[in-house]
Amino acid sequence: MLQVKMEPQLKVGFIGAGNMAFGIAKGILSGDFIPGNIKVSAPSSRNLDKFEELGIAVTHSNVEVVCWSDVVFIAVKPHLIYVVLNEISRYVTDRHIVVSVAAGVTLAALEQLLPDSSVIIRLMPNLPCVVQEGALLFARGSHAKQEDANLLRSLLHRCGLVEEGPEDWIDIHTGLSGSGVAFVYLFAEALAEGAVKMGMPSALANTIASQTVLGAGRLLRDSGKHPAQLRSEVCTPGGTTIFGLHSLEQGGVRAATMSAVESATNRAKELGLKSTAMK
Repeated sequence: MLQVKMEPQLKVGFIGAGNMAFGIAKGILSGDFIPGNIKVSAPSSRNLDKFEELGIAVTHSNVEVVCWSDVVFIAVKPHLIYVVLNEISRYVTDRHIVVSVAAGVTLAALEQLLPDSSVIIRLMPNLPCVVQEGALLFARGSHAKQEDANLLRSLLHRCGLVEEGPEDWIDIHTGLSGSGVAFVYLFAEALAEGAVKMGMPSALANTIASQTVLGAGRLLRDSGKHPAQLRSEVCTPGGTTIFGLHSLEQGGVRAATMSAVESATNRAKELGLKSTAMK
């Protein structure tokens, strides 16, 4: 795989300075990449300070970022994607790799707005990129080659898990992992509140709940076991865990979680259709 350290002059730009752009940028910088090779643009200065604190150059000019960069992350809201691409299209050349992080906006729609033969990759990361524990899935456009995918993997590998798949999986990944982070936070909050109800101080309950989620996630990832197997290993006949699981099942937690992923996935698809209609 091509490594970023083999491309010391590679320049990376971000159009958009929200949480996702910040998470990716911070993940990239956790490797050997230097802040001087990253530039970020946004229409206001509201979110730019945190990038400057990392030593990253900032600007209000999207065109400046494109002309300066080799890899350009388009990290704006879906309803802004067409405005931004119309602005920068004439400046995109065959040296660029354009990576869209706009939820729901298809590769076909992106390719229609950029010059012929543009190298485009659609990426869906999630917020834990900021602590190098993200889950990222990308799909290649019709002109993106294997070496482009390798370069992106190399650039993002310190952000967390990086996988490639067909575009149909991107919206599913949005529901599973992009939105799923918030679902986990809700569950962690509920765990802590249950402990508070039973008499534990709130601060300690929140600390233990976060460690419980972290430990369970790492064990699930590193053991390679199916979640059901790990769950059964925690249960003992007539023990505390099986009683607690019974309460969760009575509350419909499994069906509710599946429905949450389904709803978030469908919403990602709707956003894509809306942004296409606005073109």
